[in-house]
Amino acid sequence: MKIRQIFIISLVLTLFASTNGVFANEKKYPKKACKGIYDSIGLFVKVADAIWKKKNNDKKAVLYSQAAANYATIYETVCRKGKSH
Repeated sequence: MKIRQIFIISLVLTLFASTNGVFANEKKYPKKACKGIYDSIGLFVKVADAIWKKKNNDKKAVLYSQAAANYATIYETVCRKGKSH
């Protein structure tokens, strides 16, 4: 059973990686979408900072900072390198 789970996880990751690469190569992100992604990065960082300063929920602050990092990767891939139009 464990081999089957590893195979399924590997298959899903492979399909995700190949689909994501194909989509990123299309270079069809409009400037409005890129601005929304960029603005979301700032929002997530601001929320993470506010939560972190309150010192009431470190896990939640990390969650928002990870979301900001993920959005930054997406922005870098499809907006800066992809030269949105």
